[in-house]
Amino acid sequence: MITRPRVALTLLAALLALALPATASAAVYEVNSTGDEPDASVGVAGCLTAGLKCTLRAALQESNASTLVVDEITFDGTFEGQLADTIALGSLLPPIANPVDVNGGLCPTQAGQGGPCVGIEASALSYGLSVENTDTVAISGLAITGATTGIRVVDSSKSFVARGNWLGEKLDGTNGSNANTGIWLDPESDNAIIGGATAGQGNVFVNNAAEGLDIEGASNADVLGNYFGVKADGVTKAANGRDIELTDTAAIAATGNEIGGTISGSAAPCDGPCNLISGATTAGINLQGDGGNEKPATGPTTIHGNFLGLNAAGTSAIANSEYGIFTSKAGEVTIGGPSNGDANYFAGGGAGIYYVNGEGFKVLNNFIGTGPVATDVTSPTSTGIFFSGESNLTPGLVYGNVIKMEGGVGIEVRFGGAEISFNSILAAELGILTKVAPGPAGANLIENNEIEESTANGIRIEDEGNLVFGNSILESGAAGIRLEAPAALLHADKNKIGGNTAARENDIRESGGDAIEIDNTGEEEPSQNEIARNRGAKNAGLFIDLIGATTNGGIQPPAFATSLQSSATGTGAVPGATIRVFRKASAEAGELQSFLAETVADGSGNWKATYPSIPVGTIVAATQTNAAGGTSELSTATAGADPSTGGGGSAGGGGNNNGGGCNDALPAAMCAPPSADNTAPKATITKAPKAQTTSTAVRFKFKSNEAGSTFQCKLDKGKFKICTSPKTYKKLKPAKHVFKVRATDKAGNVSKVAKRKFTVLAS
Repeated sequence: MITRPRVALTLLAALLALALPATASAAVYEVNSTGDEPDASVGVAGCLTAGLKCTLRAALQESNASTLVVDEITFDGTFEGQLADTIALGSLLPPIANPVDVNGGLCPTQAGQGGPCVGIEASALSYGLSVENTDTVAISGLAITGATTGIRVVDSSKSFVARGNWLGEKLDGTNGSNANTGIWLDPESDNAIIGGATAGQGNVFVNNAAEGLDIEGASNADVLGNYFGVKADGVTKAANGRDIELTDTAAIAATGNEIGGTISGSAAPCDGPCNLISGATTAGINLQGDGGNEKPATGPTTIHGNFLGLNAAGTSAIANSEYGIFTSKAGEVTIGGPSNGDANYFAGGGAGIYYVNGEGFKVLNNFIGTGPVATDVTSPTSTGIFFSGESNLTPGLVYGNVIKMEGGVGIEVRFGGAEISFNSILAAELGILTKVAPGPAGANLIENNEIEESTANGIRIEDEGNLVFGNSILESGAAGIRLEAPAALLHADKNKIGGNTAARENDIRESGGDAIEIDNTGEEEPSQNEIARNRGAKNAGLFIDLIGATTNGGIQPPAFATSLQSSATGTGAVPGATIRVFRKASAEAGELQSFLAETVADGSGNWKATYPSIPVGTIVAATQTNAAGGTSELSTATAGADPSTGGGGSAGGGGNNNGGGCNDALPAAMCAPPSADNTAPKATITKAPKAQTTSTAVRFKFKSNEAGSTFQCKLDKGKFKICTSPKTYKKLKPAKHVFKVRATDKAGNVSKVAKRKFTVLAS
């Protein structure tokens, strides 16, 4: 900061100018008036109007007259963030044509929040401030209202910085719209910084009819720490049309732009690099544009560590009316990221993320319909994540997201081309929906997702070629997995449900209908869908249900000829069919405990499968899959004793009192075959934290009523993992939490989940 008297500095500069060629000598111009008079004599006597004041207009005129330096325009102590500290413009200010730092300062404003010290009212003018063909300009501490565009940065003006400004909110907190846009970066105005990660550096964009921030053909911008669509108090909605629009132009690509940043520590409230992107009348972020000269962003574009559709605390919704993020044909978009601190949080709107036809799409580790402090927030009404890959050549990745819905669809994919894995989806009508024939990138991989409490189906498939592996589907209202032939579209065909290893088995439990059902009703062309290894229990219908005469070519279950402790045989199968044999824990039609063996039927349809010995009386089940990949329903039989232990068995099973190593000298009771264990254990939580606690470390004890049981635990939206009692969790956030545990006995029966809710209070 230069502390010499301003007049003396100007006289010295004038003398140097007479004696030397033009040199670089930065100056500080201190505005001391809310007037709008021009400089009395630009380049002479410094910033001074005819009324002997330094106005913003005069300071800009003086700064523009200097060369090769970064001047500074400050405001004296009479500007205190009150509405009266607003400069009313009578005409357009001179465009900024030389590097300058315009710094209004940070004050406790009349609105009641920290914010700009200085206001600019530019009613009916095309802009408040304009940066033209000039690099290294910074504007901060200004509340700009009334213009068509609050600040425009044009003609390839690089390295622009905007911090601590209010675009559309007056100093007293009242609305003061900009007719179109808060800040506009035009083509090749690259390397801008909009906001910052330090308190007070973020801008507030509200009441802008078109966009809060419009980045059009500019690259490598960092957008962080701003409020969009919500006033400086963090709770009052003041909608923009779109909060952020990021596009190419017909000639210039927008690349390397980053919205938000990686959060360290707690995600709430939205501070640091987190942008609050809420309240938009259409989309929070739009990467498509309006057509014409605006084209979808080429990317890469990274969007991470933001709140979309929430208040600043993350506790309630201020929804973006249609979409959190909308993009069509934009390339290389990453939403979220590899770490917890990269998560975006979404609430409300029609869809959280809506993406159509763009290469390099990744949605990683975001939270949709759930806040950062485990507070229930409004879910999207239609879809958590919508993906359409009609023209995609490479698959998009939807990984590790937590999606809480209140109906609607958790993840919807059209035209295939998606890898959907390790997501957690709660309370949707349809957890995952795929439909329409796959595009160039092929069908979908749906793997290792956890889908709970869908009101209809956990997974519904209405297209072909999908691979569905290793998913946990719990408490669906209807079938856990349903494949169907929708009207006027291709039927569900050539899908594979379950893989050939334990890790790829889908676990389907407590469905209100079948575990897996395939409905090809009304279709003359047969479907052929493979159902490989899967497991589950307590499903209200069949474990596999084929509906319609042409479903999977009308294939029938294989017939058992014999069923023993370590082998089973059959006849009349489809020649060359793959026979899979399973163990059941009960006679329940919707239960399948574990895989036993796989074999192939010979040319006459005969087959034999051998497997590790099981208890006499165990129910076994089998499917057959034809060469076209169509799998049958299950047939069942009861295992009798192996001949080597004194008795054979058939489909009725059982053996006799002389089998199993017995002889006539032993009492009959000792020779009776052991009964199969078909009873699920009961898991009980014996010790837990109080319903409300200030401790961030909690401990649970639990037990099973069957000795030798193993346990799986989960906390909140995590996945069930093997655990032992006691189980301790540390470093918990202040929030509501839910602990769950389930037990598995030696026979493989799984208990109902035991739950305990508790709240960690802020200390």
